[in-house]
Amino acid sequence: GMLADYPAKTIPCRLDSISLSAEDVVEIQLRTPPSSPLKYLPGQYIDVIGKEGLRRSYSIANAPREDGKLTLHIRKVDAGAMSQYWFHEAKENDLLRLEGPLGSFCLRESVASNLILLATGTGIAPIKAILESLSISKAVNGYDKIFLYWGGRVVSDLYWHPRFHTLPFKFVPVLSREIPNQGFKGYVQGAVLDDGHDLSDSVVYACGSPAMIRTAQHDLIAAGLNKRNFYSDAFVSSS
Repeated sequence: GMLADYPAKTIPCRLDSISLSAEDVVEIQLRTPPSSPLKYLPGQYIDVIGKEGLRRSYSIANAPREDGKLTLHIRKVDAGAMSQYWFHEAKENDLLRLEGPLGSFCLRESVASNLILLATGTGIAPIKAILESLSISKAVNGYDKIFLYWGGRVVSDLYWHPRFHTLPFKFVPVLSREIPNQGFKGYVQGAVLDDGHDLSDSVVYACGSPAMIRTAQHDLIAAGLNKRNFYSDAFVSSS
């Protein structure tokens, strides 16, 4: 299939920039060699290989760019060895290696009218890449409506402000511990059900915690979603 056109390879890369997006999330930009850019599909991830061979998986948070730069959203893991590096030691121009692209989370062709995107936490990264690619090229799919439900605990967890004026796009912030402004209090799958979509004419892509994915898959299929129209990528945090 289409993934076969994007074989994984290992390439050196440099830390281009690093900034704090939220109290416990850093945004990293990696620079790849001009001679050896990473070709990938939005939604896929890479393994970053640090010192002493430490390896962690991170989704790419941007659609492919002309300059080949890759953005990652990295959440702090308490006492995590790689977190120690990202949050306390990393500096611009550090040399790392990456292996990718990896994973099969990417948009498939579909005749559904609605594209429903679900994310929790830094699971927004591959969803953001998919949305960017849709905004650049409508050819990917002709959805009538695109909905993004992004869940966190409190407002500061939602560290990105999605705006896609060229798309038929609606963003619903979902918070479990605070009442959001123009959003939904609870969990992302509850917000989708509350909005009353025609799930038989929808396709769903979910990325985030395994618990969210299990529950969303169960609840949305029970409410009329075709099980073949649920795609997911579970983020398992490692220490």
